[in-house]
Amino acid sequence: MSTVLLLPTKPARKLILKTSGLAALVVVVGCQQQVKPPVTEIPTTEKIQASIPKENADTGVAIEPSLPEQIDWNRRSREIARTELSPFLREQTTKINEKPKIESPPAIPPRSSQDKIKAHTPIENTPATQTIGETSTQVVSEAPSAIISEDPIKTAAKLLSQNQPESAILTINGVDPRTLSASQRAEILRIKASAYRLLNMTIAALRFDAERLRYVESETLVVVARKILEELDQLPKRILLDLSVGTDLLAGLAHALQLKTTRNSDAISQWLRKHHNHPLLKADLSDYDFLTEAEPPKDFEISVLLPLSGDLATAGRAIRDGILYEYQKYRPNLGIALTIIDSESSTADALAQIGRSSATEFVIGPLQKEKVTTFLQTRPEVPVLALNRVPTNKLELKSPVYSLSLAVEDDAKSAVNQIAREMDLPRIVVFHYDSSLGTRTAKALHNQIGVIGGSTAGVFVLDQKKPEIVITKAFGISDSNDRRRKLSKTLGLQLKHTPRIRQDMSAVIIHTDPKRAQQIRPLLDFYYLKDTMVYLIGAYRSDISDIAEDLKNTNVMVTPWDLGTTAKDDLNSRQHAKGVFGSLVAIGVDAMRMAIQLGFGGSTSFHGETGYLTLGADSLIHRQLSNVRISKSQEISVDLWKPLPSLLQSDLSRAE
Repeated sequence: MSTVLLLPTKPARKLILKTSGLAALVVVVGCQQQVKPPVTEIPTTEKIQASIPKENADTGVAIEPSLPEQIDWNRRSREIARTELSPFLREQTTKINEKPKIESPPAIPPRSSQDKIKAHTPIENTPATQTIGETSTQVVSEAPSAIISEDPIKTAAKLLSQNQPESAILTINGVDPRTLSASQRAEILRIKASAYRLLNMTIAALRFDAERLRYVESETLVVVARKILEELDQLPKRILLDLSVGTDLLAGLAHALQLKTTRNSDAISQWLRKHHNHPLLKADLSDYDFLTEAEPPKDFEISVLLPLSGDLATAGRAIRDGILYEYQKYRPNLGIALTIIDSESSTADALAQIGRSSATEFVIGPLQKEKVTTFLQTRPEVPVLALNRVPTNKLELKSPVYSLSLAVEDDAKSAVNQIAREMDLPRIVVFHYDSSLGTRTAKALHNQIGVIGGSTAGVFVLDQKKPEIVITKAFGISDSNDRRRKLSKTLGLQLKHTPRIRQDMSAVIIHTDPKRAQQIRPLLDFYYLKDTMVYLIGAYRSDISDIAEDLKNTNVMVTPWDLGTTAKDDLNSRQHAKGVFGSLVAIGVDAMRMAIQLGFGGSTSFHGETGYLTLGADSLIHRQLSNVRISKSQEISVDLWKPLPSLLQSDLSRAE
């Protein structure tokens, strides 16, 4: 109602109309509604430094569970196929599928000339609708779902016979393999292999077939092993080479198939060290007698390239201390020969010779990114565990290259994965400061949110001095205040109201430091965040119990080393294990253990000093950090990341 219409009315009627307008305003503006605000209420956009590709932009649409795809062969990956569903999909096996609420995608405009993007945070997303005629039929595409029954193995077999491989896989994934007998495990792996073959995922199927060898009888072992070897023999040489560099049973079969024609004594010795418990050694296959008749393997020769002089000498020595600690722990039971070389005082040619020397079987290092790139360009002939992340897709490599580092991307993924464990299809708001680490964190968060099936509700750059400015815009409070001012001006009244916060946020992730976290977290509650969970990256401090009041209802990502481990206690007397270089000592411990696992055929997923480590299909060693949870009542609890049980874990072969 405009003020022009109010002028010709009588004074009493003016008062009634104004009073009515005020009452309506209280209903519209002053109430904290539990419904989503109208689509026109879009907060002012914030600039983000991260350059998120348009094709990877979050769609905002609820993602149906889908099975993993096979890995691109050109990526030189260790694991050829993801043969397990993601944690998000596995948890669906115990839940009744609900029809997701479809939301319209948040718009992400093209990059500007400053390589910045604007992250829109729509207050409400209205789905597009289409009128359906009386004679038309709405087609609903049902997602595959798990069938809960008393005998899930029998149910999965029936689903497989009905050509429903996705539902069969989801049904079986709801079973804890630790409760199964050997015959039940063999049957589950057979069903999974058959299901993945129906999905045209041959490598994944072969991996399950290979794991099945652990549990079958001796008569069946010969038949199944020979069948797998025949299928492997039909694969291209490049694929077979990629398969052979791992530590699982399929890698052992692929490598043995190659050795059948080459018969290199050193390579056979390495195979026996890595796959000393492989079922192939128990199978009566005359073509592979060369494995059982070979000489026992010699010591595992490891060369370590670290900067022990120059500007990075302290960092190099900290990593060295961690490597030596782990080496001494395994030395009594394993044959390991360790050589540590100063990468700063060695020439490029000397380092190149190390990668080609017959006296070395494995290299750890170098540390600096440029040193890693230069070393890899020499095409070393032995596996390399680099202590930095470098792009290897454009390099011509002769041997596998793995990467382990304290990358902030792992911290970001840890926060998102933790959220995925606690809620389905989360919608996450991201805050970070304007820095290179903040930019990398934002990009990693955006990508991982898409991986777990969630959506990004906005990415915002915090102001160094006044973070509340961005927080009010991100939460929609600024727009709520603007609407109040416009209505006050229109009605000519001084209106009081409580700002309305947006209702589409499942969680908030903030990349910051310990000091700023103590200031920012209370601001979120001040601006009506209430029960929404908050996750902090880079904000852990040893005296966190002293500031628990400021961090109520918050999760803090942290490495096990920072929480306190046996290795940290044992290395407490070492100078570099204390203070800022302690995390580098932890990396040294993890690097040495991963090298031993790769050399002796152990699991490449384990609890390390810097997180739960997993060698991924991208040849990166990913770290899942622990979670320090501070409740509303300021109680502090620590959750070490635990992977969901899987039959592809070698330790389950001994579980009862």
